[in-house]
Amino acid sequence: MLYKTAEEAAVHKEFAKYANVVEAWPLYDSIVISRQFYGNEQGVDGWYTSFANFGAQETHKFFKVRTDSVGQAYCNMQSADSMDFAFRLHSVGLAIWSPAPNMEGVVNVQDTDGVVQTIFGNDQAIGHWFAAELPNHLSISLKVQQDIKIELPGMGCPPGYGPIASGTANQLVDDPDYGEIPYNINSVVQGVPILENRYPLPTPIGIPRTASIEGRLTLSETARSVLQAVTGPQDFWFNSTDGLPAYTFFPKRYIITFSLFGERMIQQRGEYHR
Repeated sequence: MLYKTAEEAAVHKEFAKYANVVEAWPLYDSIVISRQFYGNEQGVDGWYTSFANFGAQETHKFFKVRTDSVGQAYCNMQSADSMDFAFRLHSVGLAIWSPAPNMEGVVNVQDTDGVVQTIFGNDQAIGHWFAAELPNHLSISLKVQQDIKIELPGMGCPPGYGPIASGTANQLVDDPDYGEIPYNINSVVQGVPILENRYPLPTPIGIPRTASIEGRLTLSETARSVLQAVTGPQDFWFNSTDGLPAYTFFPKRYIITFSLFGERMIQQRGEYHR
C-alpha cells in the first residue's frame, strides 16, 4: 500500500497492531440426557436426567443458557446469549449421538450381600431410534437478534463428522455364576462423517459482536410421544476387578450438538514471523 507521507505510514503500522484478524472457528453447544451428572454439570439448564423429561418440553435452546463451564466437550461459548466476537457464519450442523456400546440380554449378578439379582437388557432399541430416527421428527432454527436466519428439518442438517452405523454381535460362553451374557455393540449417527456434509449457507451470515443468538430444536408430537413413553437412559455395566459386586455401572449419555462453522474476527494477539 502506498502512503502520501511517512507519518501516514507510521500511523497505519501502529494501527495494524490492534486491527482484527480473521480465524476459522467453530461454535457449538449441546443438550445432554443422562441419568447422572457430575460437578459443574449438575443443575445445568436444558440438560435432562430422563428421556421423559426431555420429551415433555417441545422446544430446546442452544447458545442461550450454557457456557464452556459445563465442559468444552459439550459447549465452547464463553458468554451465554451473546457473541464473544464478530462472526461470519458459513455452515451449520446438528449431531445426534447415542452411546456406541448398547448391550442387550439378561444377566444374573451378585450384590455385596451375595444376593443374586437379574439385570435386564439395556436400551438397545432407544439407542438406535435416538440417533437414526429422531432426526426425522424435529426441526432446527437459528435466530440472530430478532431475525430467524435458518429453519431446517433435522435430517436436512447433518453433523459433518463423527461415527456412522456399524455393529457386531457376540454370544459369550455361559458362565456358571452370571449366566449367559449376550451383547451387541453398535455405533450410529445421522449423516456420512465428512466435514463437507453439513448445511452450507448460500452466502455467509455476518453476526456482530455482542449480538444475541439462539438455536432452537423443536420436537414433533411423534418424537415427544416416544420419548415420554420409554425409560432411561440406562447404564453401561462392566466387570468389577474386586469380585463383589460383580459389575460396576456408569450412566449412558445421549447428546445433541448444534454447531456453527465460520470465521471469527478477534484482536490480533501477536505478529507472525517465519
